[in-house]
Amino acid sequence: MKMVHLINIVLFTVISGSVHAVIPDYIKVCKREQNTINECVKNSIYSLRPNLIAGIPELNVPPLEPFYIPEIVAVSGDLLPLKASGKDVKVSGAGNFTIKSIDVDVDTLLIHGKVRFPRLHLDGRYNLDTQILIVPLRGEGNLVADAIKCDADVVLKAETYMRDGVQYMKFTSMTVDILIKDYRIRLDGLFNGNKALGDATNEAINQNRGEFLKTMQPYIEKTVAKILLDAANKIVYNLPLDEMLPKV
Repeated sequence: MKMVHLINIVLFTVISGSVHAVIPDYIKVCKREQNTINECVKNSIYSLRPNLIAGIPELNVPPLEPFYIPEIVAVSGDLLPLKASGKDVKVSGAGNFTIKSIDVDVDTLLIHGKVRFPRLHLDGRYNLDTQILIVPLRGEGNLVADAIKCDADVVLKAETYMRDGVQYMKFTSMTVDILIKDYRIRLDGLFNGNKALGDATNEAINQNRGEFLKTMQPYIEKTVAKILLDAANKIVYNLPLDEMLPKV
């Protein structure tokens, strides 16, 4: 979810060489040169960290601290019978990211990025209907979670098309792979607020958090990918290809 800001800035940095008149002073310009663009984009993102944390209204980038996820919905019967949703989730800690790698292919319009978030804190609301071992688990209320060493691997693909006689670019697909080293979660409101049952169940969830995460992960990744893809296409929609990526 955090990654939406980073991809926004990667895209804007890549195209910035052609739109100097509208580039804010705090954005470092990178030329369309394959040998230098990856390191340039990486350095540009790091230099933008304070702006990312505060938000950049002129780029339609909301604050990174905190970052809000409207909704995640999961329905599965594979590893665990599961119906779950999270709403109005507030994520803190995303500003302390580390870029593990950035690869921008100026010929194929392919972006591949790997980013680590050392620690994330989440607050929100949940609705859950599942089973831990043989115990039915239902409830709704507040959720709190802490995760460490969260890695995101993002691949963004694009193609060109004609509109009103002008060539544009659009992003056609995105894959997001998320790896979380460890996490703890707390769900309030289980068993109609019964504290003893709630405490015992939260402990059971955390003891089986690996299986719980495996069940939720595809839905988290799908939600993140949709947010990123929508944001990327908003950025490039009104920018002709020759202006975004001028031929050298």
